[in-house]
Amino acid sequence: MNRFSRRQFAGILLVFALLMTGRLIRHRMLITPDGAWREHLWLDELVLAPGDAEAAEKARKPELTSPLPINTCSVDSLTLLPGVGPVLAGRIQDIRAEGHIFRNAEDLRMVKGIGPALSARLAPLVDFAIEATADSVSEDSPQN
Repeated sequence: MNRFSRRQFAGILLVFALLMTGRLIRHRMLITPDGAWREHLWLDELVLAPGDAEAAEKARKPELTSPLPINTCSVDSLTLLPGVGPVLAGRIQDIRAEGHIFRNAEDLRMVKGIGPALSARLAPLVDFAIEATADSVSEDSPQN
């Protein structure tokens, strides 16, 4: 009389094989010959820890070295500002396309998504200077 059916025997054999494979992996890859856990694993190069991923992302993102001219810079340049992503940069560009000129930090608050805290944080990083155009110079000069 057989104690186990073929299917049950195959299941028991599979569980045993999985346990032995796990033991082999643990002893060959995770534990040193003296029984201590390995400090450096081969998988460490493939998978970044959460802190390492954040550090790598910060290393790739350029930083501002001088105030950004808010009225003339590109949308990509606007994303360098802290708290300004692609969506908010697009909204700023839309406001500029309507003909609005940002003269101070309060003007930034008309952009949806920029409140008092973000406008105060952006104020020292943004240059609100308005470049003089040829039309405005000719209008201001006295005519003879």
